[in-house]
Amino acid sequence: EWLSQYLWNSIAEVQEHATQWLWFYNNERPNTAIGGVPPKQKLALVA
Repeated sequence: EWLSQYLWNSIAEVQEHATQWLWFYNNERPNTAIGGVPPKQKLALVA
């Protein structure tokens, strides 16, 4: 859905953007299952 909001010059550009978004989604965004803390931050607290 969010991919259709952009005009892309190449498949590689789409892949790079998708990879960056996936990293943010999995590591840096607040996660309600762990108290609204980003997983990256939570991991740093327990490591």
